[in-house]
Amino acid sequence: MMLFLKSNRRRRKTQTSTSTAIVRLEERVLLSATGQAIDNVDTSDVTETSEETQSETELSDIGDAGIASLDSLDSVDANALSIENLDSMAVNSDVVLAWNDFFGDLLVADLSNQNPGYASRSMAMLNLAIYDAVQIASGDSDETFYNYNSDILNTSSSVSAEVASTQAAYTVLSSLYPEQQAAIDSFYASVLDGLPEEAKTEASFELGTQIGNEIIAARANDGSDAIVDYTFTEGAGYFEADPLNPDVPVWGPAWGEVDTFAISSAEGFAPESTPASTSEEYAASYNEVIELGSVDSTVRTEDQTEAGLFWAYDNEGMGTPISLYNDVLITVAEQQGNSFEENAALFAQTSVAMADAAIVAWHTKFDENFWRPVTAIHEGDSDGNPLTEGDSTWTALGAPEGDGDIVGFTPQFPTYISGHATFGGALFGSLQEFYGTDDISFELTSTELELLLDNPELQEAYGLDLDDAVRSFASFSEAMAENGRSRVYLGIHFDFDDLVGQEVGQSVAASVANEFEVDGHDDKDHDSNHKRHYDHLAKNRGKDSQDRSHKDSDSNRRDLRADVESKESREFWNQTVQGSSNDDSGTRHNSSETDWMMAANDQGNVRKGSQRRGR
Repeated sequence: MMLFLKSNRRRRKTQTSTSTAIVRLEERVLLSATGQAIDNVDTSDVTETSEETQSETELSDIGDAGIASLDSLDSVDANALSIENLDSMAVNSDVVLAWNDFFGDLLVADLSNQNPGYASRSMAMLNLAIYDAVQIASGDSDETFYNYNSDILNTSSSVSAEVASTQAAYTVLSSLYPEQQAAIDSFYASVLDGLPEEAKTEASFELGTQIGNEIIAARANDGSDAIVDYTFTEGAGYFEADPLNPDVPVWGPAWGEVDTFAISSAEGFAPESTPASTSEEYAASYNEVIELGSVDSTVRTEDQTEAGLFWAYDNEGMGTPISLYNDVLITVAEQQGNSFEENAALFAQTSVAMADAAIVAWHTKFDENFWRPVTAIHEGDSDGNPLTEGDSTWTALGAPEGDGDIVGFTPQFPTYISGHATFGGALFGSLQEFYGTDDISFELTSTELELLLDNPELQEAYGLDLDDAVRSFASFSEAMAENGRSRVYLGIHFDFDDLVGQEVGQSVAASVANEFEVDGHDDKDHDSNHKRHYDHLAKNRGKDSQDRSHKDSDSNRRDLRADVESKESREFWNQTVQGSSNDDSGTRHNSSETDWMMAANDQGNVRKGSQRRGR
């Protein structure tokens, strides 16, 4: 059995104080800043166990150094690490899971590019490198995501899929996170130490390096490093700086123009516009978030508050929501007992879907440029809607700050569509596609809630009395709905941001699934026209995918409403929708309510900028 160090980010038993809970990478993965391994470690308690019992080793049982390790690690100074915040260490026998678990720690540790776009792009590059290495090493070179030249495809029989994928992962992460190189080097060494010596052939290392370098080259000019100055647009309905936190910089005005991985373009998946600010639909959503998302809400339940905080991952040091979504994948993959090859496909398919969904979401956000609830409510008297009433004192519950204060923070990019909801649609839609069912239950631990567990004062401020940081879900769709709905509970999104975001994410997931196939999980025909051609790898990724359109989203959106909207939501609808105004008085009008409820069924229905504002 191959054993690799695995951080215990998802299964902590003993909680830490809020001030020290966000530990740095060296503590999480037991690697020193100098790239050395760990000394004086008792490994007697690191044993091969059954799936039911293998996962955690208590601190009291693992020796003087207070850390679990492996016999294969070299001996160095244990004092190079601070381990006071680690409560256990688990081991993982799967290269894909090992690298993705480590990647989750990289997201937390590296603050230089801690945003959802870069995180999703990095995760896709990592897992495509692993996936293509596995396919070529296993003799399935016609099933790679990218096309490669014959020098790479003509590998010898001595290539190990695990060594090649490890080398590919190492190559990609070293390029993406140079400030974390020492930790990457050390983790790489620990993974190799767990692999059989006979597998470590020159051909394996060479293949992994070549694949990693080709993928780095493929994304070198994808637009992800573009810097665009953003200027706020004045007027009702337009995105403005958060009035409660005006100094937070705007992020992502150019991310919607980043080259996609699998879908043909972001525009091809762009949804219909937001409801008109004068419409009944908008008024219902507006009045709902005023009551449900307020910091002093009297209608939001304790469970809804917990759900809002559980999925947040908005602030620096949380690793972005991608960190939690990565945990979802690892949790489900371990629970389902996936093979190494299946995990390579699952993580590649899902991470590509999330990366492309992010590009669609941010394209839509800055194309629509629609205001956040906090601005909409503060300036509600200017929206031209008789069913809304402005309140300049309103404060959202907001994204948790993590330092003992509730600050009503709203992420600084336009509201429509919700990034969380779109990511969730891509994530859970991919899981549905991969397993061929929605009915898989799982439990998940949130670092956001872990930060609250040892802070009773902050719990009290939120109106919570937590027993643990775990939530359970009966199905993928249940988790997807709660993830999206959580943003309404925090007061930072309207319900249409959520519902349409979920739909878009699922549409992206369904399209990306056509790129991958795994025996026993996916019987879709592999469309060779969707593959990236080698000639385009180095610079401009070929736009050779066929245009994809949305599913029939009229029925989908109604289904989503049935899944996630609560009684109080419908009460708001009944109370506020007594009539509407179609006044075209210079406020921002996007489309009629009827238009918004109709989805784009082909490219011809995708809205253009000139169609979305009535002035």
